[in-house]
Amino acid sequence: MSQILNLSEHTSDDELQRLTTLLLFHLVELCGGQVQFKMEDALRVRSSLTTKMVQMQVGDEVRLRIIDRLPELQ
Repeated sequence: MSQILNLSEHTSDDELQRLTTLLLFHLVELCGGQVQFKMEDALRVRSSLTTKMVQMQVGDEVRLRIIDRLPELQ
C-alpha cells in the first residue's frame, strides 16, 4: 500500500499490521472462505495505487478504503 491515512493517534505499527490481517481474514470469510487472484492482477492493483490512496480509519469500526488521490497530491 502506498499510503495509509486517518489512523488513530494511538494505533501502533504492530496494531495496524494486526488490523490489516484481521480485515483480510474477514474478507476471505465473507467471500465463502476463499479469495483467488492472479499475481498479475495483484501487481496491476498495486501499480494503480500510485493514483489512489489507501485509507484506514480506526475506531469502534475499522474501515479500509481505496480512494482516488486528490490531483494536488499526485
